[in-house]
Amino acid sequence: MSAEKTTGTDAADGDDDGEAATASGAGGSPPLSVHDIALSYGDGDPVVEAERLEVPAGEITALIGPNGSGKSTLLKSMNAELSPDRGTVTFDGSDVDEYDTTELARRLGLLSQDHVAPDSTTVRELATHGRYPHRGFFEGMREADYRAVDHAIERVGVRHLADREVGGLSGGQAQLAWLAMVLAQETDALLLDEPTTFLDLHHQLRVLDAVRDLNEDHGVTVCVVLHDIGQAARFADNLIALKDGEPYEWGPPDEVVTEDLLRDVFGVDAEVGFGPDGPRVTPRRAIDE
Repeated sequence: MSAEKTTGTDAADGDDDGEAATASGAGGSPPLSVHDIALSYGDGDPVVEAERLEVPAGEITALIGPNGSGKSTLLKSMNAELSPDRGTVTFDGSDVDEYDTTELARRLGLLSQDHVAPDSTTVRELATHGRYPHRGFFEGMREADYRAVDHAIERVGVRHLADREVGGLSGGQAQLAWLAMVLAQETDALLLDEPTTFLDLHHQLRVLDAVRDLNEDHGVTVCVVLHDIGQAARFADNLIALKDGEPYEWGPPDEVVTEDLLRDVFGVDAEVGFGPDGPRVTPRRAIDE
């Protein structure tokens, strides 16, 4: 792929059996697709515009880009939290805005940056909230619900904290507890908005390992916003790089992560090497605007 600025249409204009097949993955049509979209808040100018983007089925896709590039805004549109001014976001072939709220929550989980719970809530109680889309309004927890909660707590490695109150946890432990809640939903796809921000390296890896295990074991489609481009390149199957609210490049990390991209998108002079775990980025200096 070229390191020059591209749009979804540019990517789609290539060989139908080449780039398009790579983007769609082996699972066929991707469950999350963006078509000729414009996103804004209120009456302002669009924050994000993209003609075509795809999050391939059964794979992990990371949204990367500098602050203010539109990553979180794009993620909100995928969860129907923000309706587009123009265009559509489709999940499994249907417009996300047309899903019933509960039905969408059964199939699509979101871990946002803005999560708040009473400090007295225990980790297990928090994870239990992930089961609400699967229960009737007056229904209590069933055996399947308890089993899903236990599996989620076990998967993220907080079983020893299950009866601890969230208010008494460290930031990394609390983030794992919130991740357990989202995993307890047992959805087909996960949207994660900067799940590793402000976490130490140990807890960053714990979060990413839990998500990767879920993807590999159950084929859950993941779209995640990450700030660390080197980490994103090692963790994700695909990258979508945004600059000023538009797609700059998207595809496999080995094709997307280039010295030109780091300069043009991130304003960083860096060296890119390649190893068995994907691209390695060694920053040299910030480039003056």
